[in-house]
Amino acid sequence: MLDRSLGAGSLAGFWRHWNPIWSYGLGRFVLGPLRLVLPPWAALILTFGVSGLLHDLVIVASRGGPAFLFTPWFLMMGIAVVVTDAMGWSFERLPWAARAGLNLIVILAGFALAFVMDSTLRLGF
Repeated sequence: MLDRSLGAGSLAGFWRHWNPIWSYGLGRFVLGPLRLVLPPWAALILTFGVSGLLHDLVIVASRGGPAFLFTPWFLMMGIAVVVTDAMGWSFERLPWAARAGLNLIVILAGFALAFVMDSTLRLGF
């Protein structure tokens, strides 16, 4: 799973391979219904947001306080997937290490921004 996802030739490919079972459930129960009423790009971004919200709910349940980490992070990742796909951003021809590095840079940059947002928002609670 890690080898295929990190070595994917696009950000969309990374997320397709990251957690196939979770992806299947989101595709069937969230993305599919949303695509009936929204443009595909909006349905995809909202699906990432739902996934983030579900992850945040687990954090809320475990620590007993608010969590704003995964929802903004996953929304950013959904936007990044839509934008990079629209731009035709593909690095399939690069070596595995370069593909992994590019995927990690985008994902970790989104995480860092979401972490700062979460820390800032939690200061108010």
